[in-house]
Amino acid sequence: MKIDKTNGGVCFNEEFHTYWDSNGRYDSVTTIIGKFCHEFDSEFWSLYKALEKLIEPAAFAMEKKKLLDTKKIDKAYFIDTYELDEIALNNAQQDILDEWAQTNRESCERGTAIHAELEHSLTKNKTCEFKKYGLGGKFNVYSGDNPLDDRGIYPEYLIHVEDGDLRLAGQIDLLIKDGNTIHIIDYKGLPLDTKIATKDGWTTIRDIKEGDQIFDKDGNLTRVIHKSQVHYNPCFKITFDNGESIVADHEHKWLVSFRKDHTFVDKVMTTQELSEWLISKPRNSYTIPKILNPKPLNLEEIELPIDPYVLGCWLGDGSKSCGILTNVNPNVWEEIENRGYSFGDNLSGEDHAEMRTIYGIRGKLRDLGVLNNKFIPNLYMRASYQQRLDLLRGLMDTDGYYHESRKRFVMGTTQEWQAKDLVKLLGTLGIKSTVFEVDKKCNGKVFKGWDVCFSTNQLNPFLVRNQDIIFPSKDKNSFRNIVSVERVDTIATQCIEVDSPSHTFLFGESLIVTHNTNRKLDEKSYFDSRTKKNQMMKYPLNNIMDCNKLHYNLQLSIYAWMLQQNNPDLEVGKLIIVHYDHKGNVTEYELPYLKEDVERLMKYWKNRAKIERQKEKRKPIEF
Repeated sequence: MKIDKTNGGVCFNEEFHTYWDSNGRYDSVTTIIGKFCHEFDSEFWSLYKALEKLIEPAAFAMEKKKLLDTKKIDKAYFIDTYELDEIALNNAQQDILDEWAQTNRESCERGTAIHAELEHSLTKNKTCEFKKYGLGGKFNVYSGDNPLDDRGIYPEYLIHVEDGDLRLAGQIDLLIKDGNTIHIIDYKGLPLDTKIATKDGWTTIRDIKEGDQIFDKDGNLTRVIHKSQVHYNPCFKITFDNGESIVADHEHKWLVSFRKDHTFVDKVMTTQELSEWLISKPRNSYTIPKILNPKPLNLEEIELPIDPYVLGCWLGDGSKSCGILTNVNPNVWEEIENRGYSFGDNLSGEDHAEMRTIYGIRGKLRDLGVLNNKFIPNLYMRASYQQRLDLLRGLMDTDGYYHESRKRFVMGTTQEWQAKDLVKLLGTLGIKSTVFEVDKKCNGKVFKGWDVCFSTNQLNPFLVRNQDIIFPSKDKNSFRNIVSVERVDTIATQCIEVDSPSHTFLFGESLIVTHNTNRKLDEKSYFDSRTKKNQMMKYPLNNIMDCNKLHYNLQLSIYAWMLQQNNPDLEVGKLIIVHYDHKGNVTEYELPYLKEDVERLMKYWKNRAKIERQKEKRKPIEF
């Protein structure tokens, strides 16, 4: 059998999760805990879920109590009573079993990836600064077969105990020894092209890294703490009232708002819940789920090579090849001069429009990479609020207008880059925009074009034009309505967690608010409504609820007990589970040391192991 790891003469094989040495096999810690858990009745629960799916909710509600009390299902009864197609029922049950099997495979792959990444990230250095969990300072990092140092970190540490018939082995995801105190940390469980705005520009969910700085709903920078593995879940397309859409899986959480009187009430809902809500509720101003616009990105003023208003004027109107503006409002010329820029001689174009060259910007345009290739540089997208507003006002003063009857601002363009970059810029200012594809006529010819439309509350995006606009007194422009949530084909998705107090981050080029609330471990076991009790583990652990959080608590406690068996002077510090759910959300749990429960279990298991080994010795030899 392949040896994937050794320590103290004990070998481990990853594929079969087997520990052994020259004297035989060891019992694994996880295997022992499993012996005292109640087996999951996949046959009952898969059929239960299939019936719940195929039978009308009101009818199933009447059958539900009996099913849960007896834990038995008369399949023929349900087929006859509810006129179910037996093949359809069998297929529905098999789909559920297949889904569970796939989830289990993904969990195993996810766990393997987490452990491999953890071990690699630590063992690539001989020392590391470890500041989590209340620990601090530098630790030596060890891998493989090493004795415990006074101050060391040991990722994937293989541990074993042998006491007569008791032969026990396991692996600790992360063992930290700080003097005479040991800390044990265990890691449980865990559309790629979605755009994410970072401090320095743009990236995607696929390429974002832990430690990157992105933005939350308040426009503040927040750090990416964790990133999930790729997963494949049921997916939905969420469409907003401005035509934007995004694909997210069924469990992704959203911070939505509902109108109540003259304010909004926030609620966290999954994509699946939003879909069901829109189907079941009448559509009115109080039932339409909304996502409030984020606040403007909160960034410091930076030194820019060209004044942002001046660059906005050139991007909105000027020549591709040089620093020339044409046919511009006289007030714009004056504003540019007030900002310290001078002009060359007036030129006469074919249509006799006034043309003026702005001195000193051609080289700077080249350095920015926008000469003959217009776009808004990331440097300007991540400038301060006032600098970004000046850039917008330069664009609007030269190429925008106000639609009086519709009470909205418009920039019309035949340049696709201009439409896309304006949407991004408006997003950084906390403004929702809508893009319409339209036909543009020029000199009798029709060109494909775009109108970027938006509204604001008391913010005038013009600086020297349209200064007499009367804004509405009510706040009508601070949110996106969710129009529909429709099931689509499953695609690869990935999630991130941030350290924002609001648990939110912004995604998409127009910066939409989304949420990353954690899904926690099960802290209680199944509650039997008939006995009015929670299910407990088997004797001698029948004082402990049969739920995964307490299973993990036992596992870490056994590791701590094993370390103390090998070195009685060690003191047990922190036992911590870092739980990655299937959405990539992460929750940390600090757990108590269940020493008495472990000692009771080990005494029982040692006697049981002795009996089993005696039975093995009495077995006749087969030839």
